[in-house]
Amino acid sequence: MLGPLTVGKKAAKFGYRKFGKFGAVVFGAVAVGGYFAAKRKVKSMMAGDQPSVDENENTEDTETGTEQSQQAE
Repeated sequence: MLGPLTVGKKAAKFGYRKFGKFGAVVFGAVAVGGYFAAKRKVKSMMAGDQPSVDENENTEDTETGTEQSQQAE
């Protein structure tokens, strides 16, 4: 798996070849920042897709309670 150091190093090398020292600093910093932003976005998306076990149990209890109250009437 690629880590932030690897991503930054590769981007800095590319930036250095194209634009010199300034390009290396800019490309490296932007690449590392993008790495962390993407990692954070993926984590939040993964956490939001899966409801917790408690939410599932409460939803089932509520639906069952509604069905029982309708049958009692």
